[in-house]
Amino acid sequence: MTPITRPRLAAHHEDSTESTATPGGGFSGLIWLAWRQHRWTILGTLVLAAVLVGWMTYLSAEVTDLYHQCHDMRCPEHSPQAARLAGTSNLTLTLASLLLLVQYMPMLIGVFIGVPLLSREHEQRTLLLAWSQDVSPARWLWAKLSLLGLFVAAVTAVVAGASDHLEHVVSNVSRVGMFQYRSLLNTGMLPLAISICWFAIGAALGAAIKRTLPAVFGVAAGFIGLTLLVRWRYPTLMKPLSAHLQIGAPDNAVLRDKNDLILTGGFIDYGRDQPSGLYDASGHQLTGAELERLCPPDDGAGTVWSCYADNHLQQYLEYQPGSRIPDFHLILAAGYLGLAAVALAAVWLIVRRTNLSAG
Repeated sequence: MTPITRPRLAAHHEDSTESTATPGGGFSGLIWLAWRQHRWTILGTLVLAAVLVGWMTYLSAEVTDLYHQCHDMRCPEHSPQAARLAGTSNLTLTLASLLLLVQYMPMLIGVFIGVPLLSREHEQRTLLLAWSQDVSPARWLWAKLSLLGLFVAAVTAVVAGASDHLEHVVSNVSRVGMFQYRSLLNTGMLPLAISICWFAIGAALGAAIKRTLPAVFGVAAGFIGLTLLVRWRYPTLMKPLSAHLQIGAPDNAVLRDKNDLILTGGFIDYGRDQPSGLYDASGHQLTGAELERLCPPDDGAGTVWSCYADNHLQQYLEYQPGSRIPDFHLILAAGYLGLAAVALAAVWLIVRRTNLSAG
């Protein structure tokens, strides 16, 4: 009885070991592991993305309907359609809130998906167990980064498509051009590139700091700082064009295209000792006092613009033409993806130097 029983116990032990090891071995095992560890974050992200995309799609249809009611042009002031698109209406506030959420979505991805990737392993001291199996640390790292990165890319690509469509629809019924900062970041595939960037930065900070909460604060501070820097510098990513535009000229293509981004000029200042922004025919910029003597303010009567035209006054503008928007999308996306590559390289170096005995 004993010689028969022992082999059967051994066989049962081997089968048991194999069945236990199967979910954790190979690429399919890493998929299972990533799902088990991040399933609630993945499901929550999918639900929030579905709500966001559905809401933006619904609002796009609503604003498009208003656009058609106004004969496919900007709605006239004091019309019922214009009232619904006014700055304090419920529709406008909802639009602004949703588009602002799209702009901050990359930070949320960095905080909730990127940071825990390695910081949680350090805090729970499970790295020794995870990396002492049949999967090397590098393979474990790249598999999880690839799986979660593909998930982030797929979700944010859908959100980016919905926000791009909504921004174009809103631009049709408003004076806001597509070159304004908020619109620029929410269009094209920039939400996708920025989200991948902050996912990678979040993973790098989690690996470097090894604590979730400090890494979260690092992501938030870095996101806000980089956002402010980009907002300050993006108009000069390409050398702006310049033009002298005569007041009252019949063909003024620059000021007529609302997607052009005016950097300097385009305004008139009546401060007595300040430059007015208007130039005479010889190219001399008039001060506010000189302009007031030449063309006194008319209190809205409409004669002052005729005076500007009669005296051949000009505006000097530096601007980025709306035709450059795709180029700016490409430049910004390349910059964010470059930061993502640097962050991924940092993660790889940190993992290589991680002391497993420290957990």
